[in-house]
Amino acid sequence: MLNYSFLLGHKVVVVRCEGINISGNFYRNKLKYLAFLRKRMNTNPSRGLFHFRAPSRIFWRTVRGMLPHKTKRGQAALDRLKVFDPPN
Repeated sequence: MLNYSFLLGHKVVVVRCEGINISGNFYRNKLKYLAFLRKRMNTNPSRGLFHFRAPSRIFWRTVRGMLPHKTKRGQAALDRLKVFDPPN
């Protein structure tokens, strides 16, 4: 429902992203995340497949996967999302 409101033109701000819970089995989610971290570019690893560690960027990347971010409409929708971590 959240991603559809971006496409309608609503602005959404998410604060305290460290409190977000991932549903499902903890062990399975841990294995999926570790497999995600193992993926890297074969020729020059410093050039691609950046793995965000901050909770706000992980959430941003998850929402980006739900949007057509390669179109102008999807990019505009993604620009309407603001995510924040608490200050240290």
